[in-house]
Amino acid sequence: MAISKDDKVAILAVYDEVLSRAQGMVVTEYRGMTMKQISVVRKSLREVNGGYLITKNTLFKLALEKAGMAVPEELLTGPIAVSLAFGDLPSVTKAMMQSAKDNELIKLKGAIMGQLVFTAAQLDMVSTMPTINEARAGLIGTIVAPISSLLSLLEQPAVQLMAVLQAYSDKNKQPEDAAVEAA
Repeated sequence: MAISKDDKVAILAVYDEVLSRAQGMVVTEYRGMTMKQISVVRKSLREVNGGYLITKNTLFKLALEKAGMAVPEELLTGPIAVSLAFGDLPSVTKAMMQSAKDNELIKLKGAIMGQLVFTAAQLDMVSTMPTINEARAGLIGTIVAPISSLLSLLEQPAVQLMAVLQAYSDKNKQPEDAAVEAA
């Protein structure tokens, strides 16, 4: 049955809204899955801030193009559904890899993150990528480490000078000073 123009506009609007929030997506083939099985996948993805959307390929390609994302023809053929990552793509990828292990009807085709396209063989690598917060923390650590080392080096001469002055002061104490301190 053909989709009316109004329905196409509504579907495109949904795709535009979803893609505006998505950090990336895992493309899957869902052929033969029941609604109950799809619901199980959706539930597992909600736990990692993701979603599972069955797409109309032609309209989804238009929405990807409009969103400025890659449009890999090889991934967007056949009955596809996308696992959308509203948080971080690695968590959604891990969840989908687990879903594919649990349900042989799910075929992982690849992933899209902005203009980057990952094949099914690269999904294991995607699942181990650091999250955006982990990447930021690593970058901050890399920036702060040299500054911390420099401050430590600059502090050392002052600490050593204080130690020498304290030792000199302790050595040159007058005996009466020691008696006053003892009292």
